[in-house]
Amino acid sequence: MSERYPHLQPDVRLLVDRSRQERIAFVQSDQWIGYPAATAAMDRLESILHHARARRMENCLLIGDSNNGKSTILETFAARHGDPVRLREPDGLTGHRPLSVVLIEMPKEANEALFWEAILERLRCAPPRRSENLMRYTCAILDQLAVRMLMIDELHNITRLPPRAQRDRLLLLKSLSNRLRLPIVAAGTRDAEAALKTDEQTANRFEPFVLPRWRLNQEFRSFVASYERLLPLPEPSNLADKEPLTALFNVSEGTVGRVVRVIQRATETAIEAGKPRVDLALLEAASRLPYGGERRRAAG
Repeated sequence: MSERYPHLQPDVRLLVDRSRQERIAFVQSDQWIGYPAATAAMDRLESILHHARARRMENCLLIGDSNNGKSTILETFAARHGDPVRLREPDGLTGHRPLSVVLIEMPKEANEALFWEAILERLRCAPPRRSENLMRYTCAILDQLAVRMLMIDELHNITRLPPRAQRDRLLLLKSLSNRLRLPIVAAGTRDAEAALKTDEQTANRFEPFVLPRWRLNQEFRSFVASYERLLPLPEPSNLADKEPLTALFNVSEGTVGRVVRVIQRATETAIEAGKPRVDLALLEAASRLPYGGERRRAAG
């Protein structure tokens, strides 16, 4: 007896006969498809993570346009190396398991304390008593928990700071890496790269890794075909065929986030309308809906 829904991944086939609500919830959920640029970035981060501790640690800056997969890569990598779950009493740590990676978002405000508080919040650690130095306290916890990498998303947020605060924030990153011999992986737009270059010593410590926009080629076709295998629809949509593929590329602006959002919206509409597949009309309708640049953990 032939398998039902052979156009889908095995685990997705089980969803096709579920309720509309369950299918739509799955369509909206986080997914990962390792297309070449994303896989190369993940490999680079693995190399940095497993590099021997040294006086001058190797850092990396993922550079890409908005909605082009930077956050997805950081979040997926951090998830693979343990979500930070900590139990803490007011007077100290009561227990922990080894944690390799901590991921935060660069604060937009000039107040340096917000940077350290973001790390503590991610570690689920209470802030120190007022008399304690926040930087020293946070570094002690990072060291005690044997954290091996700090990841900072939205590094370009520092460009919103006054020039003096920008310099201070860059010096903070350099000091933190030196103090704990901790590699830092950051992600941001070209604005982040420009900000790093305002301090030559800091810039020299961050090796750039550029995530290019899509081109209408075989890599893009493979990505779309792989993503379609995650859509719980009873019939194949053949999104990698020339006409729908070209339509997707034209509305995507070359960014992975836009591609995924259009496919998601079209699939949600198909499920709600009881249609067995996504057709060109649904794709075109989905592409006309407002797009606020939501971050989607889909395929890098």
